[in-house]
Amino acid sequence: MTRNRYTPRGIVLVPSFECTARCRHCNNDFDSPRAAGAMDTQKAQDILEEAKQNHISSLQLAGGEITHRPEFTAAVIRRALALKMKVHKPPTNCFIGQDRRAAAGFFKSLRECGYTSGFRISIDPYHNGKIPLSYISAFIKEYSEFFSPSSLTIGSCYYDKREIFSLYDRLIILLIQEGFKDVSYSPEKKRFLLDGSSIKFGIWKPTRPSWKPLEDSEVDLKILETTRACLGPKGMGYLWIEPSLDVRLCSCNGGMFNNCLLAGNLGKESLASIIAKARQNPLITILANEGPAGLRRELNREEPVLDVSKKYTHMCELCCEILNNKEFVSRLLDAPEEAD
Repeated sequence: MTRNRYTPRGIVLVPSFECTARCRHCNNDFDSPRAAGAMDTQKAQDILEEAKQNHISSLQLAGGEITHRPEFTAAVIRRALALKMKVHKPPTNCFIGQDRRAAAGFFKSLRECGYTSGFRISIDPYHNGKIPLSYISAFIKEYSEFFSPSSLTIGSCYYDKREIFSLYDRLIILLIQEGFKDVSYSPEKKRFLLDGSSIKFGIWKPTRPSWKPLEDSEVDLKILETTRACLGPKGMGYLWIEPSLDVRLCSCNGGMFNNCLLAGNLGKESLASIIAKARQNPLITILANEGPAGLRRELNREEPVLDVSKKYTHMCELCCEILNNKEFVSRLLDAPEEAD
């Protein structure tokens, strides 16, 4: 079987794991030692330079809540745009909306550096109360003074859609109080309509984090006969860089990382050397070509070890089941390579 070489297509910078909401379905274990600390702004900008030198031109910001550190976020986005890197919409729970002056200053600095990607706003019952809806309506109002609200998207995660739409109804009242006149939402079109602007929203059931169980009634379970290639070049293949400068490899759920996917530390070695090491890792090669189902296939090659009919909430859950098991990992690392 001819396999693609692992090639990262983007980086994720995690300024900190600090978050007021700490939602119970979040992939981040906020009490883990790796959740401590904050990334230095200058070091983050240096990492962008190094990424660009290694032909990586895609940036995502994650956390934690990125608006806990608005100066960091604005400085990193400014540097990324100067390097002609693509900056994807960062996720936010709108924490900065509690301080309108800070929110306005944040958005003003982003407009001045030419930022246009917008934000992915999280609204769901898991953090309502810890993040009041008034923060979200204030965030949208202040944002609209500098950008079109159409560059925003909204994501809502809960096992009961009725609860989500109840929040949407309350948000509409707050947006009208903010001065918007024509405000509504369409469940069929999955859009908020806001004085001529259209904000797309999505609703889904939560996935199970690896560190905390959720009841089956809260999630959608499905058989994963195959999975997509989750690392580059066929998958996104992000290098997730944590505040400690640890680099882990993943496509979407960095908070679920197992240490098998720890590729190095940028405080001790270069990005180029970390990528080179990752290319020699057989687990990474499998994920870059077949995703977690490829790990399971390899594990089951000689005898059935994992039930292929078992249901999961998403493919990262299957990945964690395998990589959290030392015996499974040992078998995979000891397996002979397949001939091309």
